[in-house]
Amino acid sequence: MVRSRAIPHNPINGERHGAQGAGEPWGGTMNVTEGALVERLPIATFVIDRDHRIAHWNDALADLTGVPAAAMIGTRDQWAPFYPYERPLMADLVVAGACQADIEAYYPDQSVRAVFQGGYEAEDYFPDLGKGPRWLHFTAVPLLDSDGVCAGAIQTLVDVTGRRAMETERLASQRQLTEIIEGNPVPTFVIDADHRVTHWNRACEVVMGIPAATMIGTKDQWRAFYPEPRPVMADLILARSKGAEYQKYYKHYRESSFIDGAFEAEGFFPHFPRGGRWLAFTAAPLHGVDGAIIGAIETLQDTTERKRAEVAYAESQRQLAEEKYRVLFDEMINALAVYEIVADDAGCPIDFRYLIVNPAFEAMTGLSGDGLQGRTFREINPPGIVSRVFERFARVALTGQPDSFEISTQGDGHHFDIRAFRPTEGELAVTVQDVSARRQAEVRLQLLASVFEHTQEGIIITNPDSEMIEVNDSFLRISGYSREELIGRRPNLLQSGQHGPEFYNAMWMALMEEGLWRGEVWNRRKTGEIYPQHLTISAVLDEHGHPSHYVGVVVDITAIKRHEAELDRIAHYDSLTGLPNRVLLNDRFRLAIAKARREHTRLAVCFLDVDGFKPVNDSYGHGAGDMLLIELAERFLLELRGDDTVARLGGDEFIILLADLRTEDDCIQILDRILATVSRPFAVAGHPVSVTASIGVTLFPTRATDIDTLMRQADQAMYKSKQTGKNSYFFYDDNQDAVAIEHHRMVHRFRQALAERELVLHYQPKVNMRSGRIMGAEALIRWHHPERGLLPPGEFLPAIENDAVIEDLGDWVVGEALRQVATWERAGLTVPISVNISPRHLQSPRFVERLERHLRDAGRLHQSCLEIEITETAAIHDLRHITRLIEECRALGVPSALDDFGTGYSSLTYLKLLPVHTLKIDKSFILDMARDAEDHAIVSGVIGLARAFDLIVIAEGVETTDHGLLLLALGCDFAQGYGIAPPMAADRFLEWARHWRPDPHWAAAGPGIAPADAFRMKGR
Repeated sequence: MVRSRAIPHNPINGERHGAQGAGEPWGGTMNVTEGALVERLPIATFVIDRDHRIAHWNDALADLTGVPAAAMIGTRDQWAPFYPYERPLMADLVVAGACQADIEAYYPDQSVRAVFQGGYEAEDYFPDLGKGPRWLHFTAVPLLDSDGVCAGAIQTLVDVTGRRAMETERLASQRQLTEIIEGNPVPTFVIDADHRVTHWNRACEVVMGIPAATMIGTKDQWRAFYPEPRPVMADLILARSKGAEYQKYYKHYRESSFIDGAFEAEGFFPHFPRGGRWLAFTAAPLHGVDGAIIGAIETLQDTTERKRAEVAYAESQRQLAEEKYRVLFDEMINALAVYEIVADDAGCPIDFRYLIVNPAFEAMTGLSGDGLQGRTFREINPPGIVSRVFERFARVALTGQPDSFEISTQGDGHHFDIRAFRPTEGELAVTVQDVSARRQAEVRLQLLASVFEHTQEGIIITNPDSEMIEVNDSFLRISGYSREELIGRRPNLLQSGQHGPEFYNAMWMALMEEGLWRGEVWNRRKTGEIYPQHLTISAVLDEHGHPSHYVGVVVDITAIKRHEAELDRIAHYDSLTGLPNRVLLNDRFRLAIAKARREHTRLAVCFLDVDGFKPVNDSYGHGAGDMLLIELAERFLLELRGDDTVARLGGDEFIILLADLRTEDDCIQILDRILATVSRPFAVAGHPVSVTASIGVTLFPTRATDIDTLMRQADQAMYKSKQTGKNSYFFYDDNQDAVAIEHHRMVHRFRQALAERELVLHYQPKVNMRSGRIMGAEALIRWHHPERGLLPPGEFLPAIENDAVIEDLGDWVVGEALRQVATWERAGLTVPISVNISPRHLQSPRFVERLERHLRDAGRLHQSCLEIEITETAAIHDLRHITRLIEECRALGVPSALDDFGTGYSSLTYLKLLPVHTLKIDKSFILDMARDAEDHAIVSGVIGLARAFDLIVIAEGVETTDHGLLLLALGCDFAQGYGIAPPMAADRFLEWARHWRPDPHWAAAGPGIAPADAFRMKGR
């Protein structure tokens, strides 16, 4: 759906154009019989009335969408099976009287077409339809009542996925054909069924000298070949001509032996644009998907040179049979040319005219003998060649003494051996042999010698008796020996003693059987240092297949081994504490389990989390936190035994494996020591710091035997330890599994509830008790459980608050709240809605991105239409992150409130740093403030803090008139609670807002401490 153009009304919410009566029942011309006909139509069809409610939803449509008629009749949800959000279908637009321009706003690229007055058709793609992704062609027409007024619309939907696929395939085939033709170096053109040229490739343009622009779309293909109109072979193919017709135009035509239905021919074209040319051409039919002939393709090949070569070859063969050089020409593999000596008046050679050349000469130079007839050496060869050889040729011509020399050509690096002699008076014969391969072999040998001397790898060459006969400088550097100390000695001089006889026996066995051995060897340098090397030994065989030499290539891998050791340390140990990481822990875990089984002992798996670590990080920085973790690791190692393992998983979490336990008391003694060592004070960055530990313990063997289960059980027990007061340990029991299973079941059921729209938002108003103004509403989740009825959040939120589904719920709540704001605005009520955001949702890396998307989708709403509420505990969990997040939300126009203030740390530092807009006093302080002096003092203090920090303050839990009076007296005008209104459904909220009046006692109350005057965005 395009958003750059909007229809000036909402077709689904009941607003209509035209003269239809608002709210009138169905009044169209469709009677019961016609309705039944719709139901039996094999085409997917639905009918809506003037109020956009579905009147008919036939079986074909139910089958297409997977949504039965019972779920749709009477609703306005016709959009739901097709789109993930509410938007009008074409029938809705027809009922709304939309013009074609309006409809194109919803279907901009779908070929919207008016079928007749008021009716339209189009096509669209639906990726999430019941039977899977589909292309649908749909037509919607109005249904008129007896007065000619639109009383509804009928829409049909036809699955055109197959046709679309065929069109896509056809277009792809056309593109592929075009790419093949245009990329073909062979001149090629194509005509369609009307004999019009559709393709005239670049090769055609070059060879024929006619640009494609003058040919495409015409029937003038004959102009490229003939002076008057006549069919080319492609035309005959397209006309399905018979043999006589082909014979009429092409005497030597033949059927292609490679392509069915194709014909080939060759002919001479005297009127060709580039002069008379011989052309060979092949034409073949082109078939459509149904097998019908839809055109023809013709390729051309200029065979003029071949024809000339054939004639020349025939003539040379005739001449060779008579000439004295016939045997020489037949037997020589070298190039040979015979020249007539052209001399000046003094008899000095000034040029050499070609008389005859052999086939080898033609092949080497690419020049034909016929083409050389009458031409001279100076004329044919470049000046660089002439200047280098002419004087030597002239000397042979004058003296009759043969000469031989070598020349090389610049650029391609070819080398030629030239031999010149005078066979008879007045003639010069020259043979040319390409010796490039021989010269390249010599260069390669020189290169190999250079590589041998300069490569970084050490190289040893031995004779069959394994005596070293050559070594390079790199091997001398690696081994530390001199050449004199090695030549004539055996390589066992270098052995380190690290390998036994079986190692060397296997090495020689591989050399004997395969001629190659490679592997790692520890050898000894002259200094006595033992070092690792990668060694490759190859056997060099003589012509009889026996080893003539052995070549060893040595790479010193000392640095690689050192690097591997470092990588192993990085891969298996925590970089901060030096403790084993998760990878090494798993290895130790497996060994410990195997040992416990073997020796019938017990193994304790302890999951340790440091209590109070985060405040250290927040107060003194991450560097202080790192120092604390390092000292903790050192203390653990001092308390544990040699066979025990302590590993850091990350953050402030550790796993401790206690091995060789006989009784549970053995484990408890060690755990007590660990708790004691953790709780001893630390000195971190000059600050005294105290932390404790929560430890979860599970024992092996139990019913759990795998590492993952034991880790999970220890993790669950650790959370139990935290719940029981921290600085403690807790042993896992099997009942925790049942609790975990029930938790997973609850999470799964809640996901289902979210998907099946069982959730609903209720709204509790926030008001100015003095003026009666409604300042906002807090969105509170409820679950319409099919069996248990309407559930409050306390029944399900605790079970899902640590699961990823809480993020999906938060996204849904934000979107639903924004939709409700828009609905209330249309009804004349402008009320911002605040939503509670869970700690996990706040930590989601894409929270702000998704919030921005929701705001963008909601369109134009009033300023600060949405507020997010963050609990005090969530805010201080990661102060830096939450501060940045609140700033980003504020930049989007979304203010933030600090909820349940007073129940957490309530630090002035946090209050100063957090850029919140509102403080909400927890209801636990409000309920007893009339009777409890401490609660009254806390409430008074929070109001004072809010005033000092220029914040709005809202009191939760106002249930009585006295609550309101006390708050007003303290300067708190804003409140919510059951004494004002309970949370209620959206429609009831609208009705309540119309009749709400404040308690008369509140309205009459005198002013207290001057409150903030209204909800507003504050820039701090």
